[in-house]
Amino acid sequence: MSNKSTVEGLSALLHTLMFIPYQRWTDVKVLQQALAQGGIERSTRSIKRYLDEVIVEVFNVECDNSSQPHQYRRTSHQLLKYDPKETATHQILNRYLTSVLPDELLGLPTSIFGNPRLKVSAWLNKLHIDVVDIRDWSEEQRHVLKQVHSALFYERMLTLSSQVLQQERLQVEPLGLSVLRDTLLLLFRTSNHSPIRSLALPLIDDANVSTLSFTYPSDFKAEEYVATHTDQHITQTLDSL
Repeated sequence: MSNKSTVEGLSALLHTLMFIPYQRWTDVKVLQQALAQGGIERSTRSIKRYLDEVIVEVFNVECDNSSQPHQYRRTSHQLLKYDPKETATHQILNRYLTSVLPDELLGLPTSIFGNPRLKVSAWLNKLHIDVVDIRDWSEEQRHVLKQVHSALFYERMLTLSSQVLQQERLQVEPLGLSVLRDTLLLLFRTSNHSPIRSLALPLIDDANVSTLSFTYPSDFKAEEYVATHTDQHITQTLDSL
């Protein structure tokens, strides 16, 4: 393939993306007509290949294949899909922090407010959010947090050491992580028939991910669990360990 044909193909792909509307469905025929009006002639087969093999995979475009012809639409002003870290950050922001972010910083093109980094920095200077700050944590505490994250993510058993525990080392099934203002709580159980317990991460001296996996309870949701258990219950759970 020559450089000219490569550039033309890339141009056709990007123009196809540009003509996909935000939150409104379109199809290959409509996109073909839009391209033709811009002087780009492509077959419906080529356009569908652009859509299915590249655009839907790389960009924030979804396909409704339940009808014929297939329908396409953009789902975000952000063109590129988020990577896993960005996806988690975006979901946490939407669920817990929307109340502290103005519309000007949510889902709008960055060009409308000049230098976005300066605007974001200025806005952060106007906020105070009382959540756990791990910037001053020791290396040992960061190690514990990393092990807890890994065990939760891969659904592996976790071996804990803590002066709070009556056993020197205890193997547990990690179920969740609760952010309670000034601390992080690990939600866990010792077996699939035991009650759920909680332990503040700063009280854990050491933690290591096991190679053993466990069956994570499909009906458990950390947010629902914490919402139905008061601070008093969590304190009692800690005291009973």
